[in-house]
Amino acid sequence: MIRSTMLAGAALLLAVAPAYASHCPADAEAIDAGLAAIEVSDEVRAEVESLRDEGMEQHEAGDHAAAEAALAEAMRLLLNNVGAE
Repeated sequence: MIRSTMLAGAALLLAVAPAYASHCPADAEAIDAGLAAIEVSDEVRAEVESLRDEGMEQHEAGDHAAAEAALAEAMRLLLNNVGAE
């Protein structure tokens, strides 16, 4: 019973992993759109772009948890500085 539950859980994780892997490019596109539409200081823009690039590098390297964290930080930074220019 325990073995079949563990196998089912592992199969579920393998089935769901590709969905998470494709989430990063969508986040990066949202950040790009936000940068095009939202006024922020040059300093904030540079930091957001750096975090976005870092997130996509991590995504391409297969470290999706780190990629999501960097992209989420970029989004938070962008939204917290709306109109701060």
